[in-house]
Amino acid sequence: MANDPQAAYAFGRFTLVPSEKRILCDGKVVPLPPKVFDTLVLLVENQGRLIQKEELLKALWPDTVVEEVALAHNVSQLRKALGDPAEDPKFIETVPKRGYRFIAAVRELGEPAPRAASPASSGVAPSAVQHAQWSRPTILATLAAVLVLVAGVAVYVYLPRTGQRAAGVPPAIHSLAVLPLENLSGDKEQEYFADGMTDEVITELGKVGALRVISRTSVMQYKGTRKPLSDIAPKLNVDAVVEGTILRSGNRVRITAQLIEASSDRHLWARSYERDLKDVLALQGEVARDIAEEIRIKLTPKERTLLTEAHAIDPEAHDAYLRGRYWWSKRDAEGEWKGLDYFQRAVAKDPNYALAYVGVADSFVVLGHHGHLPPQEALPKAKEAAMKALELDPSLAEAHTSLAIVKQSYDWDWSGAEREFKEAIALNPNYATAHHWYSHYLVAMGRLDEAVNELERARDLDPFSIPINDFLGMTLYYARRYDDAVRQFRRGLEMHPDRVEFHEGIANIYEQKKLFAEAFAEHQQVLSLNKDTQTAAALEQAYQRFGYRGYLGKRIQSLEQSLQQAPKSDLFTVLFLAHMYAVLNDEAHAMSCLERAYDERNPWLLNVQVDPAMDSLRSSPRFRDLVRRIGLPLSSLDKN
Repeated sequence: MANDPQAAYAFGRFTLVPSEKRILCDGKVVPLPPKVFDTLVLLVENQGRLIQKEELLKALWPDTVVEEVALAHNVSQLRKALGDPAEDPKFIETVPKRGYRFIAAVRELGEPAPRAASPASSGVAPSAVQHAQWSRPTILATLAAVLVLVAGVAVYVYLPRTGQRAAGVPPAIHSLAVLPLENLSGDKEQEYFADGMTDEVITELGKVGALRVISRTSVMQYKGTRKPLSDIAPKLNVDAVVEGTILRSGNRVRITAQLIEASSDRHLWARSYERDLKDVLALQGEVARDIAEEIRIKLTPKERTLLTEAHAIDPEAHDAYLRGRYWWSKRDAEGEWKGLDYFQRAVAKDPNYALAYVGVADSFVVLGHHGHLPPQEALPKAKEAAMKALELDPSLAEAHTSLAIVKQSYDWDWSGAEREFKEAIALNPNYATAHHWYSHYLVAMGRLDEAVNELERARDLDPFSIPINDFLGMTLYYARRYDDAVRQFRRGLEMHPDRVEFHEGIANIYEQKKLFAEAFAEHQQVLSLNKDTQTAAALEQAYQRFGYRGYLGKRIQSLEQSLQQAPKSDLFTVLFLAHMYAVLNDEAHAMSCLERAYDERNPWLLNVQVDPAMDSLRSSPRFRDLVRRIGLPLSSLDKN
């Protein structure tokens, strides 16, 4: 088929227009990264001919040495975009160990409509173009420009092409995202393994202090999508991405990875790794070291040690751990319980597997904080597991973080908590959870500016995280930066429009600003999202008859009844009741709820001394005594 630069091609439901860098499916643009698009053009223009891998590599990366994995990744991306399964291809045939052939019928279309204006339509008369008189200085300047251009072309043609930039300067990469590794097994039941390995490569790279690495939660937003890199990189605010595939077969695992510069979509590096499953931790460290070296980041001796130290691991224990993280990351009751079960299986299989103990600790932390287990039962177990993990491996940032949150939320060991948080961040500066949970400590201590800084750092590392975005809004609310807090909550709603916590935060702000109609509307939106129409109707009636105070009274009555009927205390309901009683200046009932939270070791009680809703209680001796018993510093408002 002739390689006409103005030609367009049709195959199946697709139209390919090389000159415009566009491919359409039923008239709609299909986004493709530039190198993937170029791969498709080469295949289509050579329809029916087997193109050897070496020929494709040379054509696509003429100035860069890359491994075959980069080409395989391009073809994999094409298959996804075209809906062309490798096991039953309609468009691209893989000839094992040789290359690829485009097998679909291709029809060459006429020239696409020209886009550039001709000289005659540019507003300049043809005669003026043809008879323009050039002055001597203009001629000399033009000749000089031509000589410079010729010299530049000569340099480009005759100097060796190494694939590096001028003077061998590598691209400046200070931030990257590891996109979800593609599961090549064809078995959807193996997705947890691909996701878990993605997470562990992120963790390894996170140990490099000079590099900002995006967390799992945010990169998982792009799992299975076909969005081009030009869309993904700006939203994650990164200089480069790592893409790749993973295949587990028997007791072996194979990872292919490639590093791509975001601004140019230029492939900087690609490599394949294959190991026995018991050596998977060493494999992850090797991937991280190779990437760091490729982008010319100088590892400190401590970082190099962290990326080098790895021990053999029982494959079944590792598999159970990855399944645990898969479920734990869902952050719902079912996921938290299933996660705990798998982590405990991992510990039973390999009692020396430190990360499995971290999983157990993290499970008990969230079960205790989310009200699925009483804090008095859950948090001591979390502490025991975290300390066992540190006994096995003191270098685990995750274990220090888990221990820190227990010291804070249950032991009320404030100096010990901060020490553990700082150690965790030193070991892994990119661990978003450490920054996030440390901010809870700083809020409790009344150090709100520092808390905002930690949360902004956490958000940079995990921009799509619901709890991080929510607590940043809450911290701005505690700091009485109400307009900033509303903006933050609305930003959260743009990403997660169905999440009630952002509406609850906005309602609190409107309440403090005495915009009661707006506060009531936000509270009703929460009930609507929760599909609690019966309660919403009763509260609407109360609000219409008695205003916002009538709404609060009816809401208190409803929640008090549900609390009495509940088999166990609801951590959030108790504090919400204290909040509403305080707004109504009902000190006796507000303090009764706060004392109940104190007795239950409710971890959410610790923000009480900075919460604007508690302003009516600050002069109360009972409130001051409560703050003293917890060990919190009195805020400037409490001292008045």
